[in-house]
Amino acid sequence: MIVVVAALGALLLAESAFAAGPVPPVSLNIGTSSSRNLSGLPAQQIAAQAGNITQVNITALTITKSWQGYYGNVSGAIVLQNANNNTFYNWSLTSTAGEIYATRTTSVNFATVNCTAAANLTTEETFLGQVAADADSVSNTFKKPTSHPTFSVGSVSVGNGSCYATNAFDNTGAQTTDFFQVLLSDASGAGNIVYTTLMNGSKTGFNNQAWDFELLVGQNGHAGGPSTTTYYFYVELG
Repeated sequence: MIVVVAALGALLLAESAFAAGPVPPVSLNIGTSSSRNLSGLPAQQIAAQAGNITQVNITALTITKSWQGYYGNVSGAIVLQNANNNTFYNWSLTSTAGEIYATRTTSVNFATVNCTAAANLTTEETFLGQVAADADSVSNTFKKPTSHPTFSVGSVSVGNGSCYATNAFDNTGAQTTDFFQVLLSDASGAGNIVYTTLMNGSKTGFNNQAWDFELLVGQNGHAGGPSTTTYYFYVELG
């Protein structure tokens, strides 16, 4: 059974020249969480008749015990403010671009953040209670080389296709043009994982509604794992 921490609603961010790079959002408006209830499916039946041998092809589902999904919209502005948050001028954003970051530490060093190393995938799988052979393992979810757009984390440029990456689904299923998910980490000894998504600006998402982002993060919902995992969100408006 997957543990759902929260669904993410709107993000608000005030950006200044003194806060270049990822910063915490001003607020989070958390919406409703949900997970599919497979136990509610009707029982399937087959009539058995003595003497028969029957081929049966079965389609079944199981809910991941390793991943949490967030989705939502982003609003914000570029502001000129003093240290007391008094606004000298405000430029409202007419379109949304940039990145959203989620990490389990408050001490991530964004100045050293770049593509995560292969060794960090193994460490993350251990944290999530996985082995690499699991269908939904980190290694089987995030691939390299994978084509993702070039983007910047503060002053650090992340090149096209250089990171382990994947795409969250849209209303048609698997796709490779929107909702990019990229694995980053900082250069600390811990190699802190930073789950990253590139904002799209109102694209049709997994549930046939328009969203600015979809974000996949790891959570160990296996037996013995924590009931919830806290993630700290950061935003960089581009």
